[in-house]
Amino acid sequence: MLRKKTLSIGLACSFLMLFLMVSFAAANELEDFYMYDELDEIEVIENLQQVVADDPVPIAVDVDEPVDVALIFPALDLSDSWARGYEGFVARMDELEIPYRLSTMGSGHAEHDVQRSHLETALFQEYDYVIVGPTELYVQQGAIEDLIAEPGIEVIVWNYSTPLKEWGESREEGQPLCWVGFDHLLGARMLGDYIVENYDSNKKVAMMYGVPGSTTAMRGYEAKQIMEDYGMEIVYEHYAHWDRELAYEATMNLMAGYDVDKIHSISTAMTGGIVSALRELGYEPGEIIVNGWGGGSEEQEYLATDEIEYTVLRNQDDWGVVLAEIIKYDLEGRQNEIPIAFSGEMRVVDHNMDEAEIEKILEHAFRYSKEELGMF
Repeated sequence: MLRKKTLSIGLACSFLMLFLMVSFAAANELEDFYMYDELDEIEVIENLQQVVADDPVPIAVDVDEPVDVALIFPALDLSDSWARGYEGFVARMDELEIPYRLSTMGSGHAEHDVQRSHLETALFQEYDYVIVGPTELYVQQGAIEDLIAEPGIEVIVWNYSTPLKEWGESREEGQPLCWVGFDHLLGARMLGDYIVENYDSNKKVAMMYGVPGSTTAMRGYEAKQIMEDYGMEIVYEHYAHWDRELAYEATMNLMAGYDVDKIHSISTAMTGGIVSALRELGYEPGEIIVNGWGGGSEEQEYLATDEIEYTVLRNQDDWGVVLAEIIKYDLEGRQNEIPIAFSGEMRVVDHNMDEAEIEKILEHAFRYSKEELGMF
């Protein structure tokens, strides 16, 4: 059944206009967001984090009809983070004994118009829950606002744990049911602290960013500032659009024209492109310092061969598990126990760690997805 609603979502916006819009917004976007723990008591967040880590407790109310869920995310990303989140979500929904029908709508990381088309579809359909991992929050902001405003739809924003201040301080003022992610800003600071503690300051650094916008600012600009404050010199900056091939090409060009000691990446896919280029150019592991972001199976292989030296590892399945738990809480009428924003657990791991120690961490981080996607 179609919803009778006039949409404000336009699909004719050119790529240039999108680029200008996110670039302009990126200038001050860190001021545009609340941090994940600013709008809720920390106990509410910690309680949900514990529930996510614990064994599942099935839903306590009868659900007569399956709930309809739309999952809209950049499923075509070559890293395994989204796939592991998906596996964690569906497995936990089954364990919680929640009957549901799931529609998945994928796109590439920079395919903004494709995702906006999916959001338009979601608004017209009778979904109970729409989970959206925006290709870029500023680009998709209006479409997500339309979904939040639609009676009967509960929205979870995925891959962001930093609520937009523009949407108020509560769900009544315009916030979605929840923001779910791994705090990009915290991850950047964890990596920055690791760099300061483990490397000399006399390094020349190249920055490999995603697309201009909020995620790049939190992951990339923050890390850049920490390194500059420490005394490192940023000699090269490039937007590789979260794309492996673009990062590969940028690295080939970079190494032909610049003297660098370190390449700082802010995604697994781009790290893969950097590693491939350095291999092809004949660099030995460790000759150029490279990091990862996420700690998934591909990055674990690079850590094992010393082709990357450190990464921030997310308990990756958690960001799928928590989606299911939020839906359970909502169906049980426990909205006051759902924080406005949730950030999953992260830690820095490096190539010097004991194999058994990393194995123990991964056993929990990939506890739902390891059967389908493996540990490495």
